[in-house]
Amino acid sequence: MTTLKGAMRSYDAAVKRAERESKRRAKEAVRRYKELEKLREIENAKQAVYDWMNYINSIQSIHKNCSEDINWKAIIKYPKPTSPDRKAINQDIATTKLKSFKPSFLNKLFNNTDKKIAKLKREIEEAKIKDDKIFQSEQRHYSEELNDWEILNRLAVGVNEKNPAVYNDILDYFDPFSDISELGTSISFDFESNPIDISFKVNETKIIPDYELKQTSAGKLSKKKMAKGKFYEIYQDHVCSSLIRIAREAFAHLPIDLVRINAVSNILNGATGFVEEQAILSVIIPKETICKLNLNLIDPSDSMMNFVHNMKFNKTKGFSVVSKATIGNDLKIQTN
Repeated sequence: MTTLKGAMRSYDAAVKRAERESKRRAKEAVRRYKELEKLREIENAKQAVYDWMNYINSIQSIHKNCSEDINWKAIIKYPKPTSPDRKAINQDIATTKLKSFKPSFLNKLFNNTDKKIAKLKREIEEAKIKDDKIFQSEQRHYSEELNDWEILNRLAVGVNEKNPAVYNDILDYFDPFSDISELGTSISFDFESNPIDISFKVNETKIIPDYELKQTSAGKLSKKKMAKGKFYEIYQDHVCSSLIRIAREAFAHLPIDLVRINAVSNILNGATGFVEEQAILSVIIPKETICKLNLNLIDPSDSMMNFVHNMKFNKTKGFSVVSKATIGNDLKIQTN
């Protein structure tokens, strides 16, 4: 009988494929970017410019990759694994060889029939040990299968009942935000709120390089300070791209149709005089709307206009503090 883990193996590979590839690209981009910052002299100007551009692109296109939707209805139907029975296949073969053994003329001539029988008996014992090892391996495999089945079945039952208590467990099990965390962010969830509230601690602006790299006509590497307008434009796209990706992963893994995501950062509070963690962007994203967007071609910042959102952004100063977005009775987009 097909077990849950066996049935999910190809499915799980599909679910994780885009995530692993995205994570690999993000890690490689971050690694190369850090190398560029440390190196004083770079011999391969073309490669350096390519790496710089690849890094800039990666932090603005996080939203393009996402896990496949999980088919919880299919998972809940997978049968429970059955405990393996010990089979004596090798022992039976060895035993049959002994029972069918008939001394040959040479056995009789050299008087080694007893030795041949003793050898066949040893082979039976060796075959028995081999069968034992196979059975032990099957038992370990069964234990793993059963553990996976119990976890996923519990999660699927919780999803079927739309029980928010299992939502954190689902995200812990599938870990869909691992590649985003490579860029230094943290995510927390409030599944008791309506809509579900997600708090996303954005990267500080230091994730954006403050310089541009270009290759001169002579083939040398040119490095100049990036204009503030371009710097904050890239940062805005990075934040908005991350929020879209978070929403997509939430919809792919959880039985929800609406989320509110709040991007928070450490910003000076003018009232207290202290740097505090405050919201700089709050957006309410319906699953129906995000599924209609051409995510490969959208501008992440401009795409916020498709949703109810609060965002104050200045091209030369960046984000400012905003309140959480709310849905009014008229369902119109609200911005500060």
